[in-house]
Amino acid sequence: MVDLSHIKLHYFDFGNVPTDCGRGENIKLLLEDAQIPHDYLFYKWEDWPTMRDEWIKNGFTGGCLPVIETADGKKYSCTTPIVRLISKQLGQYYGHGDIEKEYLVDTVASFTNDWYDRFARRSWLRPDLREVHLKEDVPLHLNRLNRYYAFNDGPYLLGSEISFADFQVYHMITDEKLKLIDLPSHLITLVKAIQERPHLKDYLVKRESVVH
Repeated sequence: MVDLSHIKLHYFDFGNVPTDCGRGENIKLLLEDAQIPHDYLFYKWEDWPTMRDEWIKNGFTGGCLPVIETADGKKYSCTTPIVRLISKQLGQYYGHGDIEKEYLVDTVASFTNDWYDRFARRSWLRPDLREVHLKEDVPLHLNRLNRYYAFNDGPYLLGSEISFADFQVYHMITDEKLKLIDLPSHLITLVKAIQERPHLKDYLVKRESVVH
């Protein structure tokens, strides 16, 4: 049993980029959509090693961010395992126990993590490779994901049922600063649906994370 009565979401303050960049936002979107009470806490790069070492000393084995901390003080690390944990506790966002649906969600989440790694290495950390990344990497990932979104009668990966993988795909599109015109058809449908979700709509506008 995971206590979701209040969550602390810990992540990096990257300084020169908006706080919705990076892996932490995948978790933030789920928390917002599920209306789980939470605080989003950011740490500067130079402060993190001291905190990390203290956490490890006290039994937190991961030593990495993002991390969620539950109301009873338990810490959980790694983006996809975190959103999967929350989803299973809620009984939502993960196919309702259907193993084939769970496999599909895990597959798309994995491909989205691959995309993020490529984005970080060939765009975010290497602005000089940004144009190459947009030309060579982004179309590959967009087209692959679009094929998965064609499986069901949308707007989401599982059809009418949203999953945590949908938030990860949406967030990659915003991290890449893509526009609707850049996206294949099924991902356009996904983006529009997420931006109209009642508990996300105002948040996305406030964060200027809307895809036009």
